[in-house]
Amino acid sequence: MTFQTLLKNMNKKIVYINDFFLEDFVGGGELNDHELLSMLSKKYEVQKIRSNNVTIKFLQENKNSFFIISNFINLKITCKDYINDLNYVIYEHDHKYVKSRNPAVYKDFKAGVSEIINYHFYKNAKAVFCQSKFHKQIIEKNLDIKNVINLGGNLWSLDTLEYIRDMSNNNKENSCAVLQSSTPHKNTQGAIKYCEENNLKYNLISNPNYKQFLKLISTNEKFVFLPKSPETLSRIIIEARMLGCSIATNSLVGATSEEWFSLKGEELINFFIKKREIIEKLVVDVIEADYKKIKKPKISIIATFYKAEIYLEQFLQDLTEQTIFDDCELILIDSASPGREQEIVSNYTAKHKNIIYKRYDELFPPTEGHNIAMKMASGKYITWAMIDDRKRKDNLEVLCNTLENNPDVDLVYGDCIVTSVKNETFDETTSTVKSEHSIQEFSPENMVKCLPGPMPMWTRKMIDAAGFFDHENQDFCDDWEMWLRCVSYGFKFKKVNQSIGLYLEGGRSQLDNNIEQRKEEAALFFKYGKLFGNNFNNFYPYFKQFVDLT
Repeated sequence: MTFQTLLKNMNKKIVYINDFFLEDFVGGGELNDHELLSMLSKKYEVQKIRSNNVTIKFLQENKNSFFIISNFINLKITCKDYINDLNYVIYEHDHKYVKSRNPAVYKDFKAGVSEIINYHFYKNAKAVFCQSKFHKQIIEKNLDIKNVINLGGNLWSLDTLEYIRDMSNNNKENSCAVLQSSTPHKNTQGAIKYCEENNLKYNLISNPNYKQFLKLISTNEKFVFLPKSPETLSRIIIEARMLGCSIATNSLVGATSEEWFSLKGEELINFFIKKREIIEKLVVDVIEADYKKIKKPKISIIATFYKAEIYLEQFLQDLTEQTIFDDCELILIDSASPGREQEIVSNYTAKHKNIIYKRYDELFPPTEGHNIAMKMASGKYITWAMIDDRKRKDNLEVLCNTLENNPDVDLVYGDCIVTSVKNETFDETTSTVKSEHSIQEFSPENMVKCLPGPMPMWTRKMIDAAGFFDHENQDFCDDWEMWLRCVSYGFKFKKVNQSIGLYLEGGRSQLDNNIEQRKEEAALFFKYGKLFGNNFNNFYPYFKQFVDLT
């Protein structure tokens, strides 16, 4: 996958929740879900997760994603309640809106009020996808909702459809295929009784190998399937039809209500080849329409930390009191902090839905955490926040407005006041000393001083083009390398001539002064030397001592 494709997909992530996937169980629903997953994966980043593994923490980390919920028997009630406020569709298979999961036990398929469950879960979904007109009618009758969309068919891979085409030409015996199933509502015994009463030879079909299963059906002239509960769009009866079999069934099979059910063999196979695109479009249209409605944060604030307990409370208070915090998302990456960090953050996530917290059980460099956060970010603009630094209350507003009013600029920064007092706020400080990292007006020549300093804000498009922080090759200077790379790509930086924050001198974000760091700086100085203009000659003697130029 290319970097640009990755970034595009990161912007639109699908989370697919199901009780079982094809690797767990080979059933009609699982086969259908597998093909839909394959189709969506070509357009989006798709993460699948079993319903019993879904947690509130997982939902919080992925709340800006779009959710497709297929089967959800094992989904915790608390998780369903949380999902109610997210963007999701339900891919309905087997009537999880009634207690019995069999609407046929009720008169005219309509359950009593006391039998309806999961009502708000269905009602709040952006759409409820079903598989036949019959299916749609039952759902609407029981739930009285308007967001039901009939896909009018199942999904098969092109490979499977070609295999069915080959098998449809098999010689057929004067016999009936009967599904051998231990599931009572599939009613194997009813199908056997039908065959015996009509003096029909029958073959019980059961094979764990899906293609072998299809092959066995194809050798029979007729397929008998008489379910006891609604089979809203049973794959097997459509497969039998595509294989050229005649059908003996009942009114509980939803496929019989579809116009195309009169087709069989080659005609039906060709129909479902075209139907694939129609079904995909119906699903994608709902997803895309909803993405357009989702209020995207204008700014993504990214922060990563380790052992940050003494700073974290004041840090979070500082950010949540920003003048435009409601237009932001705050993405926190916790690199295995051993203290009360998680507890402190939870107090803020309970009050602010725009805080995303992700904790890892491993320690990694800060800019690796920043890369993780940037992949999650959905804002037009991105900024970082160092745990020990503090921002002026309108810091984000000032930087954002500057970018908005200067469309040719891709990164902005301002002056930072230096303090040596931990957890001092911008309003409290009496210091007037400005950080050397931000004091100069921007020019490529001045980047020899590691502009833009500790509080920049930049556009997403710059990251899309230039890439992330190179923490794999840079132990000390990954931020400086990043900004140099962006300028070398032709992106423009601009300084705001205001003091917009407080920089803790000697704090956690400041690196030790050591020879290895100097060597790394020297290597970058010579790599990007053309950017520095006259300053290259001015600083040449200093950096020369740290690198072997021969």
